[in-house]
Parts: sequence; C-alpha cells; structure tokens
Amino acid sequence: MHNRRTLLMTAAAAAALLATPAWAATDLSAFVNQVADEAITSLKEAGPTDPARAAALKPLLLKYFDMPGMARHVLGAYWKKITPEQQEAFVNQFTNYIASVYGQRFKAYKGQKLEVKRVRDEGARAIVFTAVAEGSEDAGARVDWEISNNGSEPRIADIRVEGLSLSDTHRQEFTSVLSQHNGDISALMGILKNKSLVN
Repeated sequence: MHNRRTLLMTAAAAAALLATPAWAATDLSAFVNQVADEAITSLKEAGPTDPARAAALKPLLLKYFDMPGMARHVLGAYWKKITPEQQEAFVNQFTNYIASVYGQRFKAYKGQKLEVKRVRDEGARAIVFTAVAEGSEDAGARVDWEISNNGSEPRIADIRVEGLSLSDTHRQEFTSVLSQHNGDISALMGILKNKSLVN
C-alpha cells in the first residue's frame, strides 16, 4: 500500500512538472515586448509605401505568429472541407493578406508605447495584457496578446484590441464571403490575393 501511494505521488509530481509551462510570466512579457519592438523597427525602416511595410511585416508573422492555427480558426468548419493542399495554400495567402492589411494600418503609427500590465498563465496558453499609450497621461488602448504556450517557443495565437479579436473579426468576414460563394475556397483566396501586396 505504501509503495502504491509513493508511486502515485511520484506520478502526480511528474505530471505536474510536465504540465508546467516552459515560459514564465517574465519571459512572456519580454516576448511581447520583443515582437512589438521588432515590428516597429522593421516597419519604420521599410519605407513609406504600403507594399514595403507589408513585405517587412510578413517575416515577423511567420516568425512569431501561429499563422496555421489562425488560418484554421478563421475558416471555421470550412477548414475540414478542403484538401491539405488547399489548406497549405490558404495559410500562405492568409499570411500575405494579414501582412498587407496591417502593414497599411501601420501608417497611422505615431510613436505610441506598449506597456505590459500583467500576464495570466492558463497552461497551454497565456494572455499578456498590455496598453498602448501615446503619452504619460494617456491611459492607452487595451491590447491583449493570446500566446500559445505548449511548444518549445511561444507563438501569438490572437490579438484583441479593446476586446475585439483579430481572428474572430476575420472569421466573420471570411464566413460571409464563403457563404456568398457556396463555400468555394478558391473564391475567397482570389479576393485575398487581390487585396495582398506581397507574394
């Protein structure tokens, strides 16, 4: 009986150890700051044109964001209805589209500062709560970073600005397009390609 209890306690301790996230809260805070700093630096150095900013943003998306996971989410039930080849093509086109959309929006950047407020660790994922302010007296817009925390390196799974999810916004948009085109993924990809500024 004693040996059985010892074995169970050992197993429980091992399970708890294995379940412990590899990235501490301080690491995740530093990660978000690193992503933000690299994005600001790269986009400022890219030049004044939208295509240049989109081209600068794309490598950062591939490096720091879970683009396959985001692509699955934005397609919802349609993801399982397309072939693996179509899924891969969609991930690539979705990445180009996101780089283009947010590269264009960066032109409105005016030197706002990002400040990490707190980190909520949820095991396989974490939420890093930040505020983006233009000055010391500005409370700042709330920006929450959802981090996938179950691999060797963290990946950004979603960003919420004032509670509005980037992934959910595009999911609603894409679902509407797909419903209008009888679920034809090629129609959606054609629209995304027309709006993309990078290949």
